[in-house]
Amino acid sequence: MPTSIPRRGFLALPAALAAAPPMPAAQKKWEGIFVIMQTPFLDSLEIDEESLRRESDFLARGRVHGIVWPAGAGETTSISYNERIRYSEAVVKEAKGRTTVLIGVHGVNKFEAMDYARHAEKIGADGLHALGPSDGTSDPEILADYFGAIASVSKLPLSVQVSTPGMTTDFLLRLADKLPTVRILKLEGGDVPHDVTRVVKERKRTLIPSTGGGAMNLWNEMERGSGGTMAGAGFADIQAQIWDWFHEGKKKEAHDLFLKFLQSAVLERRTTYVIQKEVLRRRGIFRTVVMRRTRKFTMDAADLKELDEIMEALRPHFRV
Repeated sequence: MPTSIPRRGFLALPAALAAAPPMPAAQKKWEGIFVIMQTPFLDSLEIDEESLRRESDFLARGRVHGIVWPAGAGETTSISYNERIRYSEAVVKEAKGRTTVLIGVHGVNKFEAMDYARHAEKIGADGLHALGPSDGTSDPEILADYFGAIASVSKLPLSVQVSTPGMTTDFLLRLADKLPTVRILKLEGGDVPHDVTRVVKERKRTLIPSTGGGAMNLWNEMERGSGGTMAGAGFADIQAQIWDWFHEGKKKEAHDLFLKFLQSAVLERRTTYVIQKEVLRRRGIFRTVVMRRTRKFTMDAADLKELDEIMEALRPHFRV
């Protein structure tokens, strides 16, 4: 996989003002664009701490509403226990106080997850983000015990991401009834837009429904009262601008920008997360596009040309 592709459009423009959606102050920091950070690697496959810190700073300056590391799009399953302990502190230090910081605490089992949760609280994270156990279990009793164990060692707000077939919307709602620290439900798969509507209706904002899918359905989800989305970092400032305009009542501007952004979400479906790293490299944040578990660069010349056009269309709206 090539790691030093010639730069094709290093772009940076002044910021625009942002605004949060009207909501109680205690809840405000938990809604919006929460970015799943990519994990940068050197050619040696070591984590590139300098680029990781630069990414945290980039997202904070882009005025996203929150950041999450590590999670699925951050290649979390390829990162060791010691790396997660070490580099989560770097992420918190770089962004703390400028945006909400969630640290991923999912693990192979509940004991590992509990270690991550204790450490996240110790280093000053604002909240926790957890997928199910990495063995993929769907047993609801095991899942309930696992998330309960995480909540038992930290009172930080908890974001729970659907990651196994057993984590249905019914399961998540029952889990939240038992665990008062559950704040965000990241809905994936199934019928996500309808699940958003259900969570909003049944829990009246005491739980915040968030989504994934590369923000491809962001517009539909916002219209349903979604509490936000968790997508990749490359165009995170664009997503934040769409969210802010929508909640300021500037729906035409928000919709026009969403349609420009949408092409990148479609391209990501074909190329996977490497597009996020390529965008971050072009924007001067990452030094490489290395992915730890593959040396194959999944974008060809036509994909790169399409990305050129996408970046040109979005350039006037870059915040950083």
